[in-house]
Amino acid sequence: MAYFSNFNPVLYKFGNENSYSLFTNITQYVDLIDEIKDRDLFLEDYTIPVNERPDQTSFKIYGTTDYYWTFFLVNDHIRENGWPLTVNEVHGAAQKRYPHRMVTVQLQQPDVVDYYDDDNKPIFRTKIVGQDPDQFEVGSIVTGNQTTTRGRIIKRDLALGTFVIDTENVVTESVVQDQVVTPNSNGILELERTDVQEAETFTSPLLWSLLQDDILVTSFRVTIDPFGRKATVSDIPFNPTSTYKLTYYLNTKNLTDGTFVTGEELSYLNPAGTETSMIVYGEMPQYLGTHHYEDSDGKWIDINPLSQTKPAGAIEITMKDYLTQKNEELRQIKLIKPSAIKGIANRFAELMRQ
Repeated sequence: MAYFSNFNPVLYKFGNENSYSLFTNITQYVDLIDEIKDRDLFLEDYTIPVNERPDQTSFKIYGTTDYYWTFFLVNDHIRENGWPLTVNEVHGAAQKRYPHRMVTVQLQQPDVVDYYDDDNKPIFRTKIVGQDPDQFEVGSIVTGNQTTTRGRIIKRDLALGTFVIDTENVVTESVVQDQVVTPNSNGILELERTDVQEAETFTSPLLWSLLQDDILVTSFRVTIDPFGRKATVSDIPFNPTSTYKLTYYLNTKNLTDGTFVTGEELSYLNPAGTETSMIVYGEMPQYLGTHHYEDSDGKWIDINPLSQTKPAGAIEITMKDYLTQKNEELRQIKLIKPSAIKGIANRFAELMRQ
């Protein structure tokens, strides 16, 4: 029995369409299955084997693939999270769900003045990394002093001393100062970015400035193509004997998922305009980074994020480990007993057709 075959049709208007279409009413609901969920008289426990699909489970238990849909109605956890994944699928899902880099940190170098605040008060590196609002906030772009890898902080866990950093989708803005250019006799100048990897694009045209013989040109126009790769500067007051200098802005994006190395400093510009840095204690792909720590009984435990000191017997659970644990929990389900399945399924279809 196809699950949706007993749903009543309904008239529905899709998007901006003017007319209605006849469509299956997927919101239709009866509470028959809910009524038997907690009644062991109709249910039995089942552990889904690795690589077994819902239709295979239905055929194995009931001799037909028709009742696969009952598994999802009886078990809220697989209806909400999906059928358990295979081992290979878990690995792929972990990489997809946690695609960035993770770094762990310790106490910063003690007794070193990082910068001075507005009251000329020294700010030391002995503070917990990220504890103050102006230290390594989410959204800050950091750069490794050894690898020169750039990345944007997208998440931080101060209880673990971890930072999740996106090193692939980062775009940084830079300025090209006073580049000598030559407009044509029509007062038009064309610029094009020619880097092979197409990482650079023009940006912020309202901030561009033009000097003619070191005098600021107050009226000219900048047009950037939709891809950001070509810029046209027009309405330039042309003089064949003049020297022109253009200042313009570029966005540069990272093209690869860069990495950091243990021991290097990650730095960013703090509110005082100088660099604030933290030392990388550990670095790994995010999906292999720490989700939490457990004791031997599976209880979550705390560590010292400053020294990265862990209690004796602490077990690290990575992002992939945690996803694997949750996936294994999905394997424990309840089934409608074979002796009751036909009657319940038929009653369900009858109620849906009413």
